[in-house]
Amino acid sequence: MTTREAGGIRTGAPTRGRDGAGPRGLVALYRRLSGLVAAPSADAQAVAAVMAGELGVLAAVVGPQREVLAAAAPGMGVAEASALVRADARTAAWPRTLEVAAAAGRALRVPGPWLRGQVVAPVLLGREVPAFVFAEEDTATRDRPEALAGDDVLLLVAEHAATVVGVLHGRDRVLATAAGQVRGDLVSGLLLDRARDADQAAQWAEHVGYDHGVAHRVVVVSPDDEDAYGAGPASLLGEAEEHLLAAAPAALTVVRDTETVAVVPETADPVAVGATCARRLARGRVPDPDARWPVTVAVGGPVSEPADIAASYDQARRTLLASRRLGRAGRVLRFDELGVHRLLLQIPDPDAARAFAREVLGRLATDRSERTVELLRTLARYFREDGSPQRVARALNVHPNTVGYRLRRAEELSGLDLDSYRDRLAAQVALEILGEMEA
Repeated sequence: MTTREAGGIRTGAPTRGRDGAGPRGLVALYRRLSGLVAAPSADAQAVAAVMAGELGVLAAVVGPQREVLAAAAPGMGVAEASALVRADARTAAWPRTLEVAAAAGRALRVPGPWLRGQVVAPVLLGREVPAFVFAEEDTATRDRPEALAGDDVLLLVAEHAATVVGVLHGRDRVLATAAGQVRGDLVSGLLLDRARDADQAAQWAEHVGYDHGVAHRVVVVSPDDEDAYGAGPASLLGEAEEHLLAAAPAALTVVRDTETVAVVPETADPVAVGATCARRLARGRVPDPDARWPVTVAVGGPVSEPADIAASYDQARRTLLASRRLGRAGRVLRFDELGVHRLLLQIPDPDAARAFAREVLGRLATDRSERTVELLRTLARYFREDGSPQRVARALNVHPNTVGYRLRRAEELSGLDLDSYRDRLAAQVALEILGEMEA
């Protein structure tokens, strides 16, 4: 029995008789490894297990950052074998070893600790190297079946195993891409109300992992300038999806033409999720992330049934339109905060709405001098404070007589009569159109 100690762990690898059972010869071992490709459940761990079982070695698949993806050794569990590989991976030579193997594109022999021999083979996937196959043995006490006893066997098997891992990795990637496409199509179908009835919508929702016991809101993240950041909105949208899922792992997400959409459970706080995503996107893109984001976030109303997701999406889309009409791009806005703007959005021509506002407010809307702007904002504060000059005075830190003077001057410039219900209503709507009613 051969032994070694690593990180306080002492392991032993059992010897194998030369007439041991199992496939014999390099070709037979190649075939066994290749056969894993056809097994639906086969993965990197299966490859490591075949190598360890047939050659009596410590075998593993490691990632480019030296993370252990699979590990096996005779007489050991996965955790114990992984611990040995991690001990090796902590050595100073490993980063350079992986770098050289990746650059060479082939298996390499590497001197190991305790006079043990190591082999590292890069897993090639096009120009990418997503992993490495690693194997280690004690060459002095090596005991294999005679058909696998050659000095180059471990090197050749590791290289072939790397090819098999690459095929499995590529297969998993293709399957994940296909599954992601199906998932995206189903989420889009729910957003666009393409299900033929409520039952089909419920089936689609169940397939993509929708939690039927929780209310959801649709969150839309849309870049404000598709040409502003060099790489264009496509990369921004993909990054937005990653941030949304990081903030709410249970969200259902899809990237559409000019926006990233997420169906977020109420328990995750959809508004906070959208704001977190926007702040992360702002890092390195805008000078002051707290003042302005590179995206606008719109949040629809809550829904309980999958068939109603399309309604929340429609609300979020209308909220997005409102945010830009109101000059509130680069912020987060909820549908249920729109108030009268839900009706104003029904006006097909925004210019007509602004023309109405200017007509109602007269010089208050057209004269942009500092004094007139002050009058306009005092009038807006007057409506927000429910017509209380005292509260307006406290809010603006002025005397109530000053408030009274400004309101009279506002009436003179606009032609409004603030004692008239109709004039007050028209003035408030006009101020909403101009975005002056924001607190």
